[in-house]
Amino acid sequence: MRISVAVPAYNEEKSIETTLKSLRKQTVPCEIIVCDNNSTDRTYEIASMYADKVVKERRQGVAHAFNAAAKAASGDLIAFTGADCIVPEDWIETLFECFDEPEVIAAFGPVHSTGRNYRRTFKCYSIFHMIIVNLKITWGISDANMMMRKSILDKVGYFDPNIQMMEDSNLMRKIRRYGKFRFLKDNIVKTSPRKFEREGALRIFIDYFTSLMILKLRGKIRAKRLSNVR
Repeated sequence: MRISVAVPAYNEEKSIETTLKSLRKQTVPCEIIVCDNNSTDRTYEIASMYADKVVKERRQGVAHAFNAAAKAASGDLIAFTGADCIVPEDWIETLFECFDEPEVIAAFGPVHSTGRNYRRTFKCYSIFHMIIVNLKITWGISDANMMMRKSILDKVGYFDPNIQMMEDSNLMRKIRRYGKFRFLKDNIVKTSPRKFEREGALRIFIDYFTSLMILKLRGKIRAKRLSNVR
């Protein structure tokens, strides 16, 4: 099976080179697709140096950007991560092994902080994700560390662009009836804590937990209005 990685990017000139270099070091070859979501800095230029393909999306928002990158991908499996993330060298290989089982349609793992700030917060979020996944409350995951079959994405219509928060969990809710998931607790992706620094951990946790409950009880969720921090 061919593997592609979708990376949304908006004004990421300070971090995207490190992200793409980590993807280029993967032990299993993968196609790298970056979506430039109206950047005004050198994001497109830098991405073009490392990615196999760079597409542009005029409609602003992470869901639009993820969708544009995923639809441009040629892989049978699509992995997702952020433009401010660092992935381990065996990240793709570890996720890929889950798909030896035909019934597995998606695999994902935890996300930790790249810096000293909020390390404990990220680890607590990872434990929280493991608990709610094991309890089957909902699929509370991060779109910075996941892989799924493109055929399933085609079937359910990709990410919902009307949702600015929990777009990843909402997608999991839509696809879960088509097969099994795998949560790989040791396949860790590291990401910038900048959203926590901007919004505050307490506010994000309250919004996140409330959104999970709404998603579980109502099967849908209204758009959340957080700041446009990537």
